[in-house]
Amino acid sequence: MQATDKFNGKSPVLVIIGILAIFCTMSEFTILTPSIAAFAAHFQNTDMTTIMLANSITGIVSVPVSIASGAVLHRIGFRPAAIVGIVIMTLSGAFPFLMPDMTDYTLVIGSRIGVGIGLGIMFPVGAASIIAFFDGEMRTRLLGLGMVCQFVFSILYTIVAGNLTEIAWNYSFLTYLIAFVPLVAIILFMPEAKGIVAADRAAQASRNQVKEKVPHGIWGYAVYGLMVWIGLVTVQLLCSTVLSERALGDSSIAGLIISCCGVGIIVSSIILPYMVRLLKKYIFAFCAALVAIGMIPCFLADSAIMYGVGVFIIGIGGSSFFNASQNAAGNITPVSRVPFVSGVMTSMMNLGPFFAPYMYAASAAAIPAFGQSSAFLTCGVVCAVCAVLGLVLPLKGLMMKRDDGADAGLPVAEDETAAAALE
Repeated sequence: MQATDKFNGKSPVLVIIGILAIFCTMSEFTILTPSIAAFAAHFQNTDMTTIMLANSITGIVSVPVSIASGAVLHRIGFRPAAIVGIVIMTLSGAFPFLMPDMTDYTLVIGSRIGVGIGLGIMFPVGAASIIAFFDGEMRTRLLGLGMVCQFVFSILYTIVAGNLTEIAWNYSFLTYLIAFVPLVAIILFMPEAKGIVAADRAAQASRNQVKEKVPHGIWGYAVYGLMVWIGLVTVQLLCSTVLSERALGDSSIAGLIISCCGVGIIVSSIILPYMVRLLKKYIFAFCAALVAIGMIPCFLADSAIMYGVGVFIIGIGGSSFFNASQNAAGNITPVSRVPFVSGVMTSMMNLGPFFAPYMYAASAAAIPAFGQSSAFLTCGVVCAVCAVLGLVLPLKGLMMKRDDGADAGLPVAEDETAAAALE
């Protein structure tokens, strides 16, 4: 099967641009992180946990929406879901800019609920499209490039939001409007994977009329990925507060330091295929250990640069770990159930920002002597446990390879035209 056939005559290069553009809109959780301290200063009668709720509530809202969206993508279409979700997310996110004098923080939380709904609708589309169209190393490379796009834009979001916050607290919300740029690429170039999934469902139904089941193993990979992802989110969420508390920098500096995580993720995405070849299933242990190690400079930081080093290391380890988990889940999943599983895995990514503030609050209560820094200890221990589990558990999903044809229902994975588009 030629790439031009499965892409409905579209150029593979433009198709890949259209799919990867989706990932450029997925780092919305980084937009408010440089502004947490500014929000706390403006809403002085609101406690810090509630302030952080605006950043985290999108995660809990988007989880059921993501799962539902992933389950019905084959009916409503991948491309419409991406477009509608991004529009809802962007307009809801930018809304508080129009209300600079507001004193009721509930309105900010309401805006973020709208963001969560939009995010949940579009979040499963990117990975599901890649998993539907591609297989093998090509899929790994594209998932990695998706992470690159996601966190190149996270760097852009955090730097822009940090500098806009220096103008006024509400200006940071204008950062959401950046998402309209990749939206244009999605409208113009993104292919529709609905037909591939529908064809697989029809072929599977004609064979035995039995609906393919979601493997139980995907839930293990989902929770496993979530544990480490929480650590990656925590160091970003606490950045502006820790830098302010330790007199290490303002919101604009926090934006730059948070972007170190994006740089680490970009590096991870480039080297991930080579790491998988070298480490195989032990990549989980290695990457979880990296995140645990990265917590040390964050805990000890007496300069913004030192904190940035820790965030950079965590970016490499955390993104590689989650990407490996997502890829392994995709490998063990029948293609007809890929959209649903994609929704589950991306929901775990959304749950990270939700759990991080509460993990931080629980850590501070349990280890009061270290205050805010107690969260780094907790995350370090959790990631160290994940590293040990990575050594003793089978975790064979990452090394599995689908077969082409009737059983998998996938198009040829390693076609030369699509591969050449990445060279």
